[in-house]
Amino acid sequence: MKVYLSNILNKEKPDQYKVKKISNTILNNLREMTIQEFAEELSVNGKTVVLAELSENKLSKMTPIVGQEVVMLDFDNKDENNLYTIEDLEADSFMQENASFIYRTFSDIYSEIDKFRVVFHLDKLVTENQVIEQIYQSLFKKYPQADSSVGQTNRLFFGSNSGYEVIDWDNRLDTTKLAEVRNTDISKEVKAISGEMIDDSIPNYELLKLGRFDIVKEKLGDNYKQEFPDDYNAMNYFKSLDMREFLELPNENPFFDIFHEESEPSASVFYAEKYGIFLYKCFSESHPYCGNIISLLERYLKISSIEVVNLLVELTGSTVTNTSQLGQSKFNAQKFKKELQSGELEENYPELYKYFSRYQVEIPIILDFMYDYVYTDENGELRYLNYYSINNLAKQLARATNKKKISIDRTRQILYHMIVTEVVKKKPEAEIPENIFNNLILEQKKDSNKLRTSNIYEPTNLTDENKDNSEGIAKILRENKVTVGSLSYELVYRLFGEEKAYQDFPQSYEPLIQRKMIKMSKTNSNISQASEKLEKTAVKIIMNEIEKKGYVYEKDVISKLAKARRLKINDTKRKFQKIRVDVYNKYDLERERLTKELYQKFNIEESYTSKVVIYKRDILGR
Repeated sequence: MKVYLSNILNKEKPDQYKVKKISNTILNNLREMTIQEFAEELSVNGKTVVLAELSENKLSKMTPIVGQEVVMLDFDNKDENNLYTIEDLEADSFMQENASFIYRTFSDIYSEIDKFRVVFHLDKLVTENQVIEQIYQSLFKKYPQADSSVGQTNRLFFGSNSGYEVIDWDNRLDTTKLAEVRNTDISKEVKAISGEMIDDSIPNYELLKLGRFDIVKEKLGDNYKQEFPDDYNAMNYFKSLDMREFLELPNENPFFDIFHEESEPSASVFYAEKYGIFLYKCFSESHPYCGNIISLLERYLKISSIEVVNLLVELTGSTVTNTSQLGQSKFNAQKFKKELQSGELEENYPELYKYFSRYQVEIPIILDFMYDYVYTDENGELRYLNYYSINNLAKQLARATNKKKISIDRTRQILYHMIVTEVVKKKPEAEIPENIFNNLILEQKKDSNKLRTSNIYEPTNLTDENKDNSEGIAKILRENKVTVGSLSYELVYRLFGEEKAYQDFPQSYEPLIQRKMIKMSKTNSNISQASEKLEKTAVKIIMNEIEKKGYVYEKDVISKLAKARRLKINDTKRKFQKIRVDVYNKYDLERERLTKELYQKFNIEESYTSKVVIYKRDILGR
């Protein structure tokens, strides 16, 4: 690979005078080198680099490139509400499978938040500026936390002296897939009524589709204004309204369906006396549908049911006082959301805030979804629950955050955080409402191809006492340096015991055992034989290395472990993350990034890098 590499060594981020000197001389030094040599020059010697070979001696984004084989993402994490940390990266399958190495920038030295760059080695030489730009745009869409100003081919990237951390030298970024130009899907866009003024002569249901809530609210006035003790009562009230009148649907029955085009009318509104509500029904064979006003608007406006209720409360000028027990739970959730988003949560619950702050956008949305369904328990009390699948939850998150896609892995990680800290709990099978159990769980159990049934979630009433409990759990996770991607039955069992592990991950092993897809340890039914063997091998590697030199790099442990167990590096890393907390606690080991103090203590001969190092806890008198 070829890059322009400045001969000027840096011990700190260059000032404006040094930057000018670098800019004036860097194009005189085109170097051909390996990715390993590049990492050394950049992150140890602190040199500055331009990643593209240019066709003329002019440092401009307009200069055509001869070729480029490397791109970088810069995570300076200036926006505390939109962070992407090294811990996130370690749990990110895309990064682990595609990136080459990372290095911390000069700014990281004085920051409490990770500031680093990720280096990708392309799978081929790219010879067109626009292809490089498209690759960057695709990466920026995937990682909106990254600095989007780095996408120019003439960009100067400053190095550092903090060393680099290898992800995988053999990783290559697929340029073809990232450089695809996707056509914009305009089919989902809401179109204005062509040639017409948008005013109060348009029916309410069409105004809602156009987003003109202001006109609808003015038309409705105070005719439907109410005060509700909770959302559930509000929802029941709106279901009882004559939706034909409220939405200004056509007066005749049948009328043309609002969901699909048809040559003959097939829709109607009728009062279901048995339930005391109005229903909309489409009798079309190709597009059959039946639902109340909440279900109708959820489908018509493509929003969740709780968002429909909130919208109707707003449109009618109503209020929800949250004075009922059900309302108090919802009120506490809203309070928790505001505390998280404003940062106030950090004052009283710093450990919980630390774990949740990186998901300040997603967690409040998921918490709202948890209040989608209301049922009556065996004691006659009203309770909330949710049974979205991870896939559905990811889609709802993407819609609510206006993103094209949110990965299932990321959604699962966020949900696991909420479950393990007990902000949300999974309902035991015996406590699932009968209608949901019969219509959902039993049907899934009949499917021999389905390994696990849906999880049913219940939001915790976030009183001060329950938040204290969540804070205590988060503190234990932080003290044991639990990473984002390692939350699992096994990790929770090793840290908190069997009861909590089964509460948080009730379907982790049982379906696998029943199908003889896994063998459990003969001495501990909560740990698989494979995990038991992995732990024994890991302990042997760690203790042997510590006995030889007093320390071992965690990355080397994973590498040796993968070789010994004949596993892929990424698979080994994921498995090791689930057992390492227990291993470190059992054998009184410390895990931290290498400091200058440790570097000198262990007389390390190789260049200083900020790798994660493992050593005996008493080595520094700790």
